[in-house]
Amino acid sequence: MKKIYALSLVLLSAVSFGQSIVITKVVDGTLPHGGCEETDGTFSPRIVEMYVSGTIDFGNNANDYRLQVESNGAATEADEYWGGIGMYMSGFGEVTDSFIYAVNMPDNDGTPFYEGALPIFEDLYPSIDTGHVIYSGYAPNPNGNDAIRVANYNGDDLIEVIDQYGNPLDVADGGDTSAAWAFQDSYAARNNGVAANGGNFDSSSFTYGGNDALDGVDCNQFTTAVPMGVFTTLGTGKFDTISGLKMYPNPVTGNILNITSDNNADKTVAIYDVLGKQVVNTVATNGTVNVTSLTSGVYIVKITEEGKTATRKLVVK
Repeated sequence: MKKIYALSLVLLSAVSFGQSIVITKVVDGTLPHGGCEETDGTFSPRIVEMYVSGTIDFGNNANDYRLQVESNGAATEADEYWGGIGMYMSGFGEVTDSFIYAVNMPDNDGTPFYEGALPIFEDLYPSIDTGHVIYSGYAPNPNGNDAIRVANYNGDDLIEVIDQYGNPLDVADGGDTSAAWAFQDSYAARNNGVAANGGNFDSSSFTYGGNDALDGVDCNQFTTAVPMGVFTTLGTGKFDTISGLKMYPNPVTGNILNITSDNNADKTVAIYDVLGKQVVNTVATNGTVNVTSLTSGVYIVKITEEGKTATRKLVVK
């Protein structure tokens, strides 16, 4: 698997932010649920901050974006379970070049702890536009070793993984927090300029607070340690994303892989195996690539359209 990541990093050195969603911060909070003046509970807020580059209309039925969690690891990719549907992102509506937030809403036998009280997230970050926040019991509830991803679906079919935090294959079981990206009572912040990874997570793309970094803090100390809205897409590398890029089905079980984009121009498609060997090199003129020659396994697909390049992870079954 490390070879996949190394290959992915090489390919991603040419990828950019165009129209995209990146996970910019993951937080396992330690404060009361109902606000800074409350005392009930000590594990809020649990937050996933994301940045939307370009314009994405999450409310458009044709854009089925979901935030999903794989809890407690998996022995193989076939064992990964991304929590069923996860959290629908349609409630964000149309977003342009802005941060959005998924905040888990804990409950007590079905009754939200927040009922009748100001959510702790709003208490901590009052300047954040509430229209860019979704409170949900389906929002990720990160606590240690849960991987998180943003994915695009067509009905029940996964079209693509846009970005991912954590790798379930790094985790042996629910008690394993030995992976570089796993933590409790702390946070992880994406390094500036790191583009969406298409499901190919690399732990060096984030900076970590360290286990228990938020234990015992008050609200002021919390916001100092975990500021929101500070990620920037500006980095040292050049990144170009193909607008509206979709690759499906994934996993692929037949002979045809579909690759479409907003421009639908001809695309050069190169597919690499886990050892970095190029196994397919073709030009997709009609949005399809014949993958009959590929055996079951994991591949990296490099797609170039009109001078812009993107990579995706492909699973062949």
